[in-house]
Amino acid sequence: MAGFAVVMTFLSYVFFGLIAAGIASLCLYLFAKRRFPEAGEVRRRVIVVSVLTPFLAFLWPIAAFVIHVEISNRLAHQDCGLGLSPDPYVTLPNGYVLGSHNTYDGYFKAPGFETDMPVAGPGYVRSIIDLRFSNGYFTGTQFDFKTSNIRHFTFDTRTREFHTTDPEDQSHDLPSSKASDVDKFAAIQTSVHEDADSYWKLYAQYRHDWPDYIFAALLLVGESAIGLWLWNVWINGLRGLGTGG
Repeated sequence: MAGFAVVMTFLSYVFFGLIAAGIASLCLYLFAKRRFPEAGEVRRRVIVVSVLTPFLAFLWPIAAFVIHVEISNRLAHQDCGLGLSPDPYVTLPNGYVLGSHNTYDGYFKAPGFETDMPVAGPGYVRSIIDLRFSNGYFTGTQFDFKTSNIRHFTFDTRTREFHTTDPEDQSHDLPSSKASDVDKFAAIQTSVHEDADSYWKLYAQYRHDWPDYIFAALLLVGESAIGLWLWNVWINGLRGLGTGG
C-alpha cells in the first residue's frame, strides 16, 4: 500500500505540475509578446526561454530526486526514505543491513546474504521485535511461528552463529490463542515502535540525514539557477531594446 501511495503521489505531481507549468508558460509567452512587440533575435530568445522555463522548473525536482535516490543507495547505503522502496533499510558500520520487509517484517542480514522464508538462516534473522547491537552481537526478541511465542535470540556477527532461548518475557498484548500466527505477529508489530529497544530505534540511529540535505540543496540551487536564467534573459532583452527596464 505504501508503494501504491507513492506512485499516486508521483502521478498527481506530474499531472498538476504539467498543468501549472503549462499555465505559467502561456502567461510568460503572452507577457513576452506584449513587452517585445517587434520581431527580432531578442524577442525570439526571450519568448523561447520564457516558454521553456516553467517546464524546466517542473522537471528539475524529478531529476534531483533521481540523483537523491542514487546518492542514498550507492553512497549512503540506505533507501531514499521517501517510501519508494517497500523494504526500508540502512547499513550498519559492520556492513550488516538492517531493514523491514514491506515496512513490517524486521530483519538484519550479513553482507552478501539474502533473507529467506525461515525466520533465521545463514547470515540473517527475520521477524525481529526488539534488537540491540553491542560488541559484535545482535541480541533481541523475535516472533517464533513454530511456537506462536516471542523468543530471545543472540547472533554472533563474527561466526554468524544463531542461538535462541525460551521466552522469558511475554509482556506484549497478544490476541487470544485462537488467533492465527499472522494476527499475533501483526499485533506485536503494531506496538513495536513503542518499545525502548525496538529494531526501529537501531534503524533510526544508523540512518544518515545528509542525503536529504543534498536533495534540498539540489532543489534550491537548481530552481534558483532556472529563475536566474530567465531573469537575465529578460534583463538583457530589455537592455537590448534600450528600455532600461
